[in-house]
Amino acid sequence: MKIERISCQVAAEKISEKICQVVDIRDPQSFAQGHIPGSQHLSDRNLDQFLHSADPDAPTLVVCYHGNSSQNAAAFLAERDFTEVYSVDGGFSHWGQLFPERIERG
Repeated sequence: MKIERISCQVAAEKISEKICQVVDIRDPQSFAQGHIPGSQHLSDRNLDQFLHSADPDAPTLVVCYHGNSSQNAAAFLAERDFTEVYSVDGGFSHWGQLFPERIERG
């Protein structure tokens, strides 16, 4: 399954328009140190809860460290009937370079 990859700039536009849900698959410590505002940390611990509570028809942006692991996670969600899933190229590291003011800490 081919997952659409989007740039951090396109991701920022979607987030600004509030038309998407953002999931961050990095480790809990990295997420706690900084993440995209409004994003939800997704791990094996809360995956079932997310799958049952998230809107599968809302655009879903998946963020990891550098944009590699997010492709597999996005494919996983798409296989579970999420209809519009994107992998954010460059991941959180690139987001932080482009938008240091758009990082929520703690």
